[in-house]
Amino acid sequence: MGRKMPGMVWIFISFVPWILYWVLSGYGFWTEAVTAGLATSLALNAYRLRQRQAKAMELVTLAFFAAHFAVTVVLGSPLFQAYSAVLVGATLALMAWGTLLAGSPFTYQYAREDWPREYWRHPLFYRTNAIITAVWGVIFTLNAALGALALAGPEASLWLTVAVPNTAIGAGIAFSLLFPNWYPKRVLAQEIAGREPYRWPRPVFGPARPAGDTEHDVIVVGSGIGGLTAAALLARRGLKVLVAEQHYLPGGFCTSWERHVRRDGQRLRYVFDAGVHDVSGLGPRGPVTNLLRQLEIGNRLEWRRVGHEYVLPGFRLKVPGTAEGLVKALQARFPAEREAIAAFFAEMEGVYRDLYADVERTGGVPCPPRTPEEMLAYPRTHRYAFRWMDVPYTAMLERFCQNASLKQFLLLLTGYLSDRPETLTAAQMAPLFGYYFDGGYYPVGGSRALANALAEVIEAHGGRLLLGAPVQRILIEGGRAAGVILADGRVHRAQAVISNADVRQTFLELVGREHLPPDFVRRIEDLEFSASAFAVFLGVDFAPDLEAVTLVRTDDDRGLGIMTPSRVDPGLAPPGHAAITLMTLVPQAEVTTWDRRAPDYAWRKREFGDALISLAEGVLPGLREHIVFREEASPATFARYARTTGGAIYGPAGQWQPTAKSPVERLYLAGAGVFPGAGIEGVIISGTLAANALYPEVRA
Repeated sequence: MGRKMPGMVWIFISFVPWILYWVLSGYGFWTEAVTAGLATSLALNAYRLRQRQAKAMELVTLAFFAAHFAVTVVLGSPLFQAYSAVLVGATLALMAWGTLLAGSPFTYQYAREDWPREYWRHPLFYRTNAIITAVWGVIFTLNAALGALALAGPEASLWLTVAVPNTAIGAGIAFSLLFPNWYPKRVLAQEIAGREPYRWPRPVFGPARPAGDTEHDVIVVGSGIGGLTAAALLARRGLKVLVAEQHYLPGGFCTSWERHVRRDGQRLRYVFDAGVHDVSGLGPRGPVTNLLRQLEIGNRLEWRRVGHEYVLPGFRLKVPGTAEGLVKALQARFPAEREAIAAFFAEMEGVYRDLYADVERTGGVPCPPRTPEEMLAYPRTHRYAFRWMDVPYTAMLERFCQNASLKQFLLLLTGYLSDRPETLTAAQMAPLFGYYFDGGYYPVGGSRALANALAEVIEAHGGRLLLGAPVQRILIEGGRAAGVILADGRVHRAQAVISNADVRQTFLELVGREHLPPDFVRRIEDLEFSASAFAVFLGVDFAPDLEAVTLVRTDDDRGLGIMTPSRVDPGLAPPGHAAITLMTLVPQAEVTTWDRRAPDYAWRKREFGDALISLAEGVLPGLREHIVFREEASPATFARYARTTGGAIYGPAGQWQPTAKSPVERLYLAGAGVFPGAGIEGVIISGTLAANALYPEVRA
């Protein structure tokens, strides 16, 4: 696929018996012709037999010449001699069309010899060879028709049965060699172009920054980590950036808040996180590492490794500090799955490493191949990622594992992205396994430390961060994004806008259907959103003997996360105390039942919190007796503070995600609703891609 393949040369070799036959028979040497065809066909099939690589065309060729030899040489019948052109053409035509109908085109059989198995499953690889086989089918059918025509006009028989067929065969061989070099590249170029359906040009920024407090180069709507990433990168590249955030704290789900409690004359301080307790992407080539390096703020944050612990029915495990240690621990627990566990982790690590293999030349974040040549090389250069890219994660587990408890364990991490594991691909899950391969980390000071560091970069480079400033509308003028109108009526103008807001609200509320293509509106309206969550924030007067992230799965398949970041950073709680968050996912089907205006809302929230505390006591007996501070957050709370549809914490749950460039010129997107999806690492990738699409860094 995409270059001359030795397998295609074998097609020429497979024609040698026929070429000898046509040349010798053309001069009337029938015995020599059929003998040469049979001998070379026997030799070719003997070679295939040793290689265990039988080919349909070569077997048909052998059968034809064996029958021809028996009838012509042994029996002395002129049958084959009289109808040679028709029989040859019909035999080869039936072979070509038959293999095509059987789903194994004969040229596909040759092409597979010289390409990795990963290519075989690619639709383009099959389609390329199906087209080549169909062309051969046409050639063979035409030759059979010419042979029949020659029977009616013997004076033209040599031309019709030898010259034209040989010319057609030569053209077919040339087509077989040249077509795979052109067709796949053309198709892949179209596929690459399709990734960016909206081809409007990026804005051109002048050398001087816009003057005045309400004029900017770029406005970012929302200060989630995706938006802050884009804003920090653009500010550092010299643009005048404004970030408008409806909340009083930046960071979205990556922020922290304090609560102070008086107890026995003491003032106790606890720090809780809105949602982020563990950050991936901090490996040597990780997107978070690369972002901090680009912004030159790596030394402003102190990251500490987060320990994981899993509690399942009849199975409890503190995750070792290395992937090798985890593999050994699982092998000890599931000895019958020893080889499967090793193979699964080896394959998943291969996918993980492949995803980040090219970040040095793709702006610090993983990206799909950007040229047809890169795409054609991808199965060879990134064979693990190619193999599993679109395979459902649950299907991958089924491929390797048999034990139900083992599969349940390996499904626990899906809760970081969705409450529906069946919707996730192996490629989407691979970054989460980075917690095992490169570690998950937590910033000292709480998750807000990351958001604050990005905000400081923005302000240090002349940008502004407006808090408590919800955006009411994105200005659209002349079909272009031209700024924003805040809820208080203030208007800020810019050359471009990046929305880090909820993707449905961005288009249906901030932009408006009247500015969007109808088919795009339908896709946005049809989006299904991910789960929300219920959380209980607890300040307790003891330090639990649990890892900082402990995931619990009960007999009745309820899930609970017990997050204790104060185990990683003791400064988040008083000495001898702990700040704990109990969290469980709430499916979207249940989210609508949480209404802050309902008369029983406070009571129901308290009752749900009691149930989570009782569930946690299965791991932390007597927990409720040590509670000093308690507060709950329902799906309605997440919807209120994060302004997400249905309080979704992972953005849209479907597989379709808008690109960084929207259908509205100069309106860009970042956040969980954009490729590659949710999670701190994911939104940093989206923010980086938005910044690079809008105003790429000029490299020396």
